[in-house]
Amino acid sequence: MILIISDEYDWSTNIVIDWLAYFQVEWFRINDSDACELSVVDSKTFIKMGKTTIDVDKIQAVWYRRGFISVGQFKKLKVPQFNSYLSHNKNVLHEYLQYKLSDKRQINSYGKANVNKLIVNDIAKEIGLKIPESYIDNKLLSQKKYKKTITKPVTPGFLGSINNLNIDSYTKILQKDRIKSFNTSFIQEYIEKKIEIRTFYLLGKCWSMAILSQGDSKTQVDFRRYNNDVPNRTVPFKLPESIEKMIDTLMKRISLESGSIDLLYSTDNIFYFLEVNPVGQFDMVSFPCNYHLEKEIALHLSNDYETEK
Repeated sequence: MILIISDEYDWSTNIVIDWLAYFQVEWFRINDSDACELSVVDSKTFIKMGKTTIDVDKIQAVWYRRGFISVGQFKKLKVPQFNSYLSHNKNVLHEYLQYKLSDKRQINSYGKANVNKLIVNDIAKEIGLKIPESYIDNKLLSQKKYKKTITKPVTPGFLGSINNLNIDSYTKILQKDRIKSFNTSFIQEYIEKKIEIRTFYLLGKCWSMAILSQGDSKTQVDFRRYNNDVPNRTVPFKLPESIEKMIDTLMKRISLESGSIDLLYSTDNIFYFLEVNPVGQFDMVSFPCNYHLEKEIALHLSNDYETEK
């Protein structure tokens, strides 16, 4: 059996499941909105969800797409300290379940869902990948030698709503004449680019797509500021073998079986590594480039993975 951990809104998970069904592979999906119970009987561990009970010993592979398994149901009490204690108990159960799943064939895990961008950048630089000059600061004095600098979130970024106003975080050029002070932030040299590159990595293999975003002022700094009227053109792209090998080394160093990697190719013909997202979208690479990445994932989970042959 294949265990899939995801959220109910992830369309890529649905397509991987379609491929598993096509290959006649048994699967079970748990979304982070599903209420589950963990039970241990005679040293055997079971996951219960609704009327279904899964014997953990019969799980052969795990695909951690995103989210978590909510195990343990505790009633909230009127005493906050008790609620904190019960929440800790729930975390212990979740940690134990992750331990029981750790010996399965896996594509990522809950513990690898978030990576420290600063640490990843250091490792990438050690390996030989080029990264933009970076700073962590609350002033712009040390960046004066650059005409342009950008600010990026250190964490995956803020996404939420305040007073009915939707707020998202994007990469943006700092306007030095308008900013006097700010919270400690991650600042990078702005690189003039020819193209942006989104690469999907899976167990030693890379599939890349070029995003022609530079010609549109709306997407010039961050292609995620989509221009729905005139979308950026996207085409299949092959990274140099040397870059792919360094990406493979990086992913193994940070213990990731899979992830979405952002790079750019500069106007002076240099590849720059930007970041890796273990739970990033890959359908935006799979469909436009006809890569069928969902099939690749299903093949690995069903123990018939093409790139291992």
